[in-house]
Amino acid sequence: MKRLERLLVPMIMVGILVLSGCVALGPTSGLKLKHQPVPQAAGGSTSGPSFKQVEIPVDKAVVYIYRPSSPLFGADVRIPFDVKANGKVVTTLVQGGYYAYFTEPGQIEFTAFDTGFMAPKSTFSITLDAKAGQAYYLKGAHGKGLGGRAHLALVSPEVGANEIANCKVTTTQ
Repeated sequence: MKRLERLLVPMIMVGILVLSGCVALGPTSGLKLKHQPVPQAAGGSTSGPSFKQVEIPVDKAVVYIYRPSSPLFGADVRIPFDVKANGKVVTTLVQGGYYAYFTEPGQIEFTAFDTGFMAPKSTFSITLDAKAGQAYYLKGAHGKGLGGRAHLALVSPEVGANEIANCKVTTTQ
């Protein structure tokens, strides 16, 4: 009986951790039920059309901000995060989503900001010197586990165009 009592507290702690992980990942955990729609994470949805390159106005630049899908147990957790351009939130980035951000030429600081319930509330910034008439690809990802942080990486147009091909437009709610 004493052995059971000694194991009771650790078992309860493990149960709480498992349940809190389920709450944090919520409906974006990748589990799909047959014949039922899968709700998206609060703040964003990838219910829009598939990727399509846009025509870039001659006096603007476009930055495709995207986050490719990964398997349930892949390197990227499924927690959405906000992306800011010069301090202003432009999109909530979810897996399998992209957002075409039109901007004036010049330096733009893009910041990935964790917003999830269990997220560490960290930020990651990258500065881009945008040129008129050019397209840029910023790949978003989230580090492994609940302690991982959101980050962005500038990738080549060839890599970006290949990786973004299966993404859908992210609509912010």
